[in-house]
Amino acid sequence: MESKTKLYYDTNEVAEMVGCEPSALRFWEKKFPQLNPKRDGRNRRRYTERDIEIIRKIMHQRDKQGRTIKGTREQLRRKEEAQLLIQRLVRVRKFLVEIQEKL
Repeated sequence: MESKTKLYYDTNEVAEMVGCEPSALRFWEKKFPQLNPKRDGRNRRRYTERDIEIIRKIMHQRDKQGRTIKGTREQLRRKEEAQLLIQRLVRVRKFLVEIQEKL
């Protein structure tokens, strides 16, 4: 599958992959701080797999759940915070297990 072999995708490729217009991608880039594609030497947007995943989440929230841009932005922010909290808790648990083993 080609999507796993490339590191970066241009705007038109991503728009075709997710089924939206390139202008929508540029618009969402302004509205969602999580969506921040890299730029190449010619100032063209280069999207990663992570960026594409965020775009798909935006589209799902908008199309399937009927959320507004503000609601979608808030939902994405909450999910990021929850993932960070889970990572911290996993590290704390690992630390506590290490302490328990030493006792």
